[in-house]
Amino acid sequence: MVFPRFAPVLLCAGLLLAQTESPQPRCRVEGTVLNTATSQPVAGTWVTLRARSGVFAAVSSLTDAQGRFAFTDISGGAYWIEAHRDNFLNDSGAPLTLAPGEEKRDLVLRMTPYGVIAGHVRTEEGDPISNLRVDAMVYEHRAGGRQLVSRSSTTTNDLGEYRLFGLIAGKYFLRTEQRNTPGAGEIYPAAYYPGVTDVSGAAPLELGAGQEFRDKDLVLYRTRTWKIRGKVAMPPGASRIVVSLNENGMTSTVVDEPTGAFELRGVAPGAYILTAYGGAGEKTYIARQPIQVTTADIDGIALHLVPYLDLKGVLRIEGPTSIKPSQLRVGWQGSTSEVREDGTFTFRDLRPDLDRLTVSGAEDLFIKSIRCGPADVTESGVDLTGGAGCDLAIALSANGGQIEGSVEDDQGRPAKAATITLVAQNARRTDLFKQTTSDAVGHFEFAGIAPGSYRLYAWEAVDFNAVRYDPDFVKPYEASSRGLAIGEGARENVSLKQIAKSAAR
Repeated sequence: MVFPRFAPVLLCAGLLLAQTESPQPRCRVEGTVLNTATSQPVAGTWVTLRARSGVFAAVSSLTDAQGRFAFTDISGGAYWIEAHRDNFLNDSGAPLTLAPGEEKRDLVLRMTPYGVIAGHVRTEEGDPISNLRVDAMVYEHRAGGRQLVSRSSTTTNDLGEYRLFGLIAGKYFLRTEQRNTPGAGEIYPAAYYPGVTDVSGAAPLELGAGQEFRDKDLVLYRTRTWKIRGKVAMPPGASRIVVSLNENGMTSTVVDEPTGAFELRGVAPGAYILTAYGGAGEKTYIARQPIQVTTADIDGIALHLVPYLDLKGVLRIEGPTSIKPSQLRVGWQGSTSEVREDGTFTFRDLRPDLDRLTVSGAEDLFIKSIRCGPADVTESGVDLTGGAGCDLAIALSANGGQIEGSVEDDQGRPAKAATITLVAQNARRTDLFKQTTSDAVGHFEFAGIAPGSYRLYAWEAVDFNAVRYDPDFVKPYEASSRGLAIGEGARENVSLKQIAKSAAR
């Protein structure tokens, strides 16, 4: 058989080129790149060998019409082999080790093609809507719960056409933005495919690897809009207080300074958070109120501004440890504060919200208690929504529990690079969640565990935010987990079975 000619492209000379001074026999690598969705060869793919250590070096080969690639006259050693091509999810690389003179002639690299969702957006009369944003949205697990976020977006053309490409396999919800109809007292509200305004009535699209959905048309229906009127209690010296809705920030108005009165027009039916925001002197103020717009104007809304706050606190560590307070940072609602040598810390201009304090840099410690003035807020979190602050006191302990163990796959082999998650049975304390990865022999360790009841899971692959924030996600896998009761200073050694990727959905 005559092997096709290849033209490896030299990216960096050195390790991979023939070296006349090297006595070692040379190596050869051949293989094929296949499409995971069709099992067909993928021509025009760049396959690259990169050295895993030492001086950076790489060579690349372009696959032929049969998806074949070849590397010849290369040194033995440890490499990453990668595949890259437009319209495919590029391979992050796999390890490849070659002994001197070794030949590998049957490597198979698999690449997953991206998917496409396309269609039109039209009015109820069938007219195209141009220059309208369309988003492909997916659910993600975050601290605030399961939320829809945009994975890809585009804009309709003059024919109302849209095309969303570069999509990985998954469940998508199509969403359009709101479109105003000036002077008509009506709008096209934001809508989900096939044309509903509430995601609960939307039709999700299950997109497979490399799949193309065409003619996924959205029909938008005009709806009457309403007004929201009210007053903001203005603090002394207040200026330019803005009232807005959470709908893309498109509906907002500046409050009348002498009276505090405001009016929002063109509001579609729906649930909103009405927000007033602005400054008075050197202080920032905010007010928020949930509101439901149905089939009538709303009058008499009263918003009471509360100021952003400064908070002071002190952090202390119980038990022997090499960790110093100054190595730690305290966090709250996205704000962070450095801790001084004496354990004190200060927050400036905190938004009056409810949230739990976090401490970073303390992986081998656990939070024993948090107090806001006389109140213990370890479980409830710090509540500043009323506009009043407090002195904070955080106690950390160096006498946390420890867990170490091993993970095996379904064949009884050590499961390397498994994701190990430690989940507290107290669902409110997501700050107790811990995560690590098993090493090359399936070993893992946790330290600084707070006393309590936990479940330990080992995953081949998983969205760890789903494990952390969604108790319903982990329920089906409890039989494959290990329950543990951890006390202060406890030491546990466990063995786990890995939950296969195909089982974790």
